[in-house]
Amino acid sequence: MTTASARGNGRQSRRRPAAGDIESLYRALSAELSPTGWWPADTTFEIMVGAVLTQNTAWGNVDRSLAALKAESMLDPHALTVVEPEHLQELIRPSGFYVNKSKTLRSLSRWYVERCDASPEGADGITDAELRAELLGLFGIGGETADDMMLYVFSRRTFVADTYARRLFAFLGFDAPAGYPAFHKAYAPVVLDTGLDVADLQEFHGLIDEFGKAYRDDAAKNESFLQSWRPGEAAPRPTE
Repeated sequence: MTTASARGNGRQSRRRPAAGDIESLYRALSAELSPTGWWPADTTFEIMVGAVLTQNTAWGNVDRSLAALKAESMLDPHALTVVEPEHLQELIRPSGFYVNKSKTLRSLSRWYVERCDASPEGADGITDAELRAELLGLFGIGGETADDMMLYVFSRRTFVADTYARRLFAFLGFDAPAGYPAFHKAYAPVVLDTGLDVADLQEFHGLIDEFGKAYRDDAAKNESFLQSWRPGEAAPRPTE
């Protein structure tokens, strides 16, 4: 959103939110949309696979691929390290880009087995910065996929700076840099300066995505429960 369009929505453009703004926004979203149940999966490794498969495709296609993998007991890192590439490609074909995604899944599975002993706890001795760097060093793993895994698999406090988040913060009148790396670099420090714990940040990501799916453009957002939200204003805390 440009400054002009932000003002057109009755908002003055601000460069960045403060930590208190993030917490207020979280509470406002939570009061209306919680719980989201995000990330949907039976195991942490299924989350890893889903994070790869969901790149550039709809979740319905991912569900079809996950069902095919489950049917052949392939949602296991040891199994994916030895499966024939062509067979894996057929199983995940509904998710698109299946040649590259199969290569990513095999690379990720080998790393997970060799580096983490196929368990999230195996990464406990790795710092957040090192873990993210290692994930980004794997074939086909970009910032959003790495942050999904950091947050939902390895239970590290992080911010998933996806398209839904960028659109939301732009709508709210903040400067939201284009591109995942720039947006993440600008906003992750603010998010990590909040009192939100891992479970909160997992829900925050789910809330942002659910909001973005329900209110897809600025006209819809202007009719939503966030139309009167302003930075620096307290939001109601969700009831227990």
